[in-house]
Amino acid sequence: MATSSDRLRELVEHAVRAGQPAAALRAMTALREELDAFERLQVARALDSGQSFGDVARAIGISRQAAHRRYRDLAGVELPDEEAPQGDRGLAVTSEARAAVTLAREEASAMGAAVVGSEHLLLGIMRCRAPVTSAALEGVTLADARRCAQPTLADGGVLAVAPAAASSGGGARGISPYARAVFELALREATKRGDAYVGVDHLLLASLDDPNGGACRTLCELGLDPEQVRAGIAS
Repeated sequence: MATSSDRLRELVEHAVRAGQPAAALRAMTALREELDAFERLQVARALDSGQSFGDVARAIGISRQAAHRRYRDLAGVELPDEEAPQGDRGLAVTSEARAAVTLAREEASAMGAAVVGSEHLLLGIMRCRAPVTSAALEGVTLADARRCAQPTLADGGVLAVAPAAASSGGGARGISPYARAVFELALREATKRGDAYVGVDHLLLASLDDPNGGACRTLCELGLDPEQVRAGIAS
């Protein structure tokens, strides 16, 4: 199974060895994307371990103010209040799960979506490259998943976005009731399995609970069986 560091090394090699400038530039673009996701994950882990924004700023060579502006959405997130599963909030939320939510927002913004859906959460989970979810999604590339991304269906049509969410100016920071339900399912998955945390594995299981959800439909578009993916995570 390829790890995040394996992927970074692979992209560096592709960029260096590319015979054509266009191929090298494509590899460099993919490398920047991977480095950005990797950096956000490491910052989330650093903050989770008790390091300050000053510590993070010194490590990456920027001012504390710049570090806070860039990464304030990773600090103290449980999932952030508006996204946190309702009910028992005593379960810890892992750095990877928080990063997945942040990255899902970025994916939703890039797609022009006003709110985060399970298809965006699937992409955010993939960008985290946590071993437990990468194994279940082995062979699926982020580029292919983005290309095949499908919206959630409800009552025979695409899941509607509430007008207030679409016009609030918050962009993809908005969370639809459907996405909140996914987070609630993630908490229940963690409780059911007796885990003391909510991780990316629980988020992926919850994302694939609804066969009409964007995450399931995206996997089907990729030629994968969502139930087999769920089985790979749950085993």
